[in-house]
Amino acid sequence: MLKTPPHRVEAARTIARRLTEARSIAVCTHVGGDGDGWGSAIALAHHFGPLGVEVGLLAASPLAERFRFLLPEGARTLAPDPEGIQTLQKADVQVVVDVSEPSRLGDFAPHYQRERTIVIDHHAVASAEIEAAVCLIDPSAAATAELVYDVLVHTGTPIRSAVARALYVGLVTDTGSFRYSNATPHAHRLAAELIEAGADPEALYGPLFANLTRGELGTLRALLDGLQHEPTLGLSWAALGRDVARRFGALDEYEGVMDHLRNLEGTEIAVLFRELETGEVKISLRSTGGADVAQLARSFGGGGHEKAAGATVRGELSAVSERVLEACRELLRGRAPTRA
Repeated sequence: MLKTPPHRVEAARTIARRLTEARSIAVCTHVGGDGDGWGSAIALAHHFGPLGVEVGLLAASPLAERFRFLLPEGARTLAPDPEGIQTLQKADVQVVVDVSEPSRLGDFAPHYQRERTIVIDHHAVASAEIEAAVCLIDPSAAATAELVYDVLVHTGTPIRSAVARALYVGLVTDTGSFRYSNATPHAHRLAAELIEAGADPEALYGPLFANLTRGELGTLRALLDGLQHEPTLGLSWAALGRDVARRFGALDEYEGVMDHLRNLEGTEIAVLFRELETGEVKISLRSTGGADVAQLARSFGGGGHEKAAGATVRGELSAVSERVLEACRELLRGRAPTRA
């Protein structure tokens, strides 16, 4: 069993006790939930469901198809409709994972009560913080799944294989398959623990990464056709208009598409702009060197990690993209490139 870092022990023990004593819990991750958010949430369902705890999995936005295989048998996610909101309101404990800002909980946000809320997250809080009775927030953690593991080991119940699979998905996706700087020695040790507990990396690879659809291929082609690069600064970007989603369908997530921008030789900052039907532009930012894109995202009302961040801005695609690109250029001009 991997030892919990000392500065997390008290909060992990408190949360473990609160969840073990609960008759019902409602677990929610952020809008546009990723592998870490859903892996962490589903791991809690797998762990506490067999202990007789009623677990409601809340979906602030729909669960991506590629993560559905992780769900407990017969389980479903609940949208912010009357049923989902009632489940949240009635739960003994309201758990939020992989997010600590209320704006990212969608329509569930107004229905949390401080005394019943627990937050588990590895993001630095950029703006307003969710009011909670107990928080386990540690930006030094490789993923929220790492923090959920810390909680679960303090329940005294062994980590089952289904729990290990869900946590491994959270860890492997948020570390970029252990390619990013957050793939710490502790993260690798946790991966070994989860594999020993039943997570099978080869079996998980297929549903996570070998599942490209025709729609995703069409979107990727549109992105590559519009790819632009400024080699002197190391800035790469592409913009996907509304017509792309209309032709190929909106993707569950765009991380695979982002990889092609990020992996272009000489790229320091990669930016993907997506025009939404709402009249907004979704901005995804990735850093391959020393640039802090979370700082940049916050200037546009968003947030995230130093290496991966984003924001949603209302406005025309061309106007928003030019504003963001100029901010990227200013950031890059202020520091020397670190990646050849």
